[in-house]
Formats: sequence, C-alpha cells, structure tokens
Amino acid sequence: MAKLRFGAFLAPHHPIGQSPTLQLQSDLELVAHLDRLGYNAFWCGEHHSTGWEVIASPEIFLAAAAERTQQ
Repeated sequence: MAKLRFGAFLAPHHPIGQSPTLQLQSDLELVAHLDRLGYNAFWCGEHHSTGWEVIASPEIFLAAAAERTQQ
C-alpha cells in the first residue's frame, strides 16, 4: 500500500496595511513549519493585484521556501 502524503496550498491573504516584508517572512515560516510536520508538497498562488496579496513571483518565493525545507 502506498504511503499517504500531504501538501498545502497558500493563498497569500494578509491584512491590508501590514508590512510586505513581514507578510513574506510569515509565509516562509509557515512553509518551514509544514515541512517539520511532514508535509511533502507546497503550492502558492501568484497574487499581486491587491493590498492583501503580495507573492508577485511564485518562482522566487518557492526558491526561498526550498532553501528552508527538506521535503
């Protein structure tokens, strides 16, 4: 029987007016936490058109996430 695996999707919604730097830091901390919990996949949305979504380049965000995770 195949081992059950888990992944997560992040829709980067944050309070308007919060620092974009803190938002991205929080999202990267979430990715690292999910990795420690045993999640083996992570996806994020490309959102940059409103004040509460700040991941404009998922490729760069995922590269930063990859350097913080093992899975």
